[in-house]
Amino acid sequence: LSNDLKLNIIGEESKSKISKKLTIKNISINSKKIIKNDVFFAIKGEKIDGNRFISEAFKKGSSLAIVNKINKNYHVKKQIKVKNTLKVLTKCSSILRNTIDAKIISITGSCGKTTLKEMIGSILKKLSRTTYSPESFNNKYGVPLSLFNLKQNDEFGVFEVGMDKKGEIDKLTKIIKPDLGIITNISYAHSKNFKSINQIANAKAEIMNNIQKNGTIILNMDDNFYNYHKNLALKKKLKVFSFGIKSKFPSTKLINIKRIKKNKYELLININGSLVVFYSQNSNKSHLYNILATLTSINLFKDIKNLNKYIFLDFKTPSGRGDISKIKFKNKIFFLVDETYNSNPLSLKIAIENYDKIDVKNSKKHLILGDMLELGKNSIKQHKIISKVLNKTKIDKVYVFGKYIKNTFNGLKAEKKAKILDSKFNLIDLINSNLNNNDYLMIKGSNSTGLNKITTNLKQRIPHVI
Repeated sequence: LSNDLKLNIIGEESKSKISKKLTIKNISINSKKIIKNDVFFAIKGEKIDGNRFISEAFKKGSSLAIVNKINKNYHVKKQIKVKNTLKVLTKCSSILRNTIDAKIISITGSCGKTTLKEMIGSILKKLSRTTYSPESFNNKYGVPLSLFNLKQNDEFGVFEVGMDKKGEIDKLTKIIKPDLGIITNISYAHSKNFKSINQIANAKAEIMNNIQKNGTIILNMDDNFYNYHKNLALKKKLKVFSFGIKSKFPSTKLINIKRIKKNKYELLININGSLVVFYSQNSNKSHLYNILATLTSINLFKDIKNLNKYIFLDFKTPSGRGDISKIKFKNKIFFLVDETYNSNPLSLKIAIENYDKIDVKNSKKHLILGDMLELGKNSIKQHKIISKVLNKTKIDKVYVFGKYIKNTFNGLKAEKKAKILDSKFNLIDLINSNLNNNDYLMIKGSNSTGLNKITTNLKQRIPHVI
């Protein structure tokens, strides 16, 4: 056997002899991101066949490739042929999970999974050996990949789990076997595959099926499905902890928030009866909920009183989830609020509320909205509701692009209506003609609308990120 546990697992699962001298660093399914000594799993996906990129993986320094078919032009001895590479990767990650001692935290919910995962992962990494999944690796490809990249000596692993339909969270958490599960909230995300929001709540609750014996679930007490999820958890004999702002008695509650100066707020928090103070860079409700959920999680493993009270101040919001950039465009500068990772009714409502709170002094706030997709029969109703949210804000002008978002536009107050865009490429003309120096622009829409690509291109003009 090799001293490398992962090498032994790959050898056993693929029924192959692998040189003990082989060095492996990380596991990857993206040949473009391969670095020296990474193992490349050539996954045959629905759209892209990873076997086409074996040569690129080796050119970038891959030490081993797990493939469906051998590429005879390149390092034949360093290729292991299996029938189904995804199945092998999934089994390998499951075996590794059963072998190591790391405490595993798994996060699901309708919105906020990635940001919460990033926050918990980055804070734990400051305290101990921790691996957490990159970007939004929360599906049947990303979860086993992230899990197999755990280090043998990690104390913690933090992973997010997503879904499009019933049963997916159950399958993914069977691999992860979390010690701690977290449900952020329940909303109409991916509702086209569900008859009701109750079914969405049930699908998210699948995370509890596979939490380890004597494990724990953390729930948002302010969420409408808190009591329902709590009762399910107690039936499964799980320990239940909660966080909240509006509710009276969660395990972790925000008691008071006080602005100290720009980009610095003092939070007074009650954690299981003890008062603690931490500092936040903003007062956005979603950010506050993430801090509360993070503290609830860490408190289960570490003494929270030893945590630096300024530890959240340097947390960077993941791209496309409300990060603010200062953009230089021709002869003007404007501030871009990027919310283009995705959009659903809850995440859009929160994004609008957060945007409304930004103090722009004498400048104006512009908003470009694209469709919220995958809402099925709920689509028109949910888009109409957003106009009521917008009408209560101080946002100056709203532009829309898409089919369903016109329902939002039609319900706006006359003074807020700007324009229905016939192409997302009108954005550049819009910025040039309608934005003044130091104005703010927020862009939000589902990933498939293509607004995120436009926004990414704009952010390449950044003098600096706030």
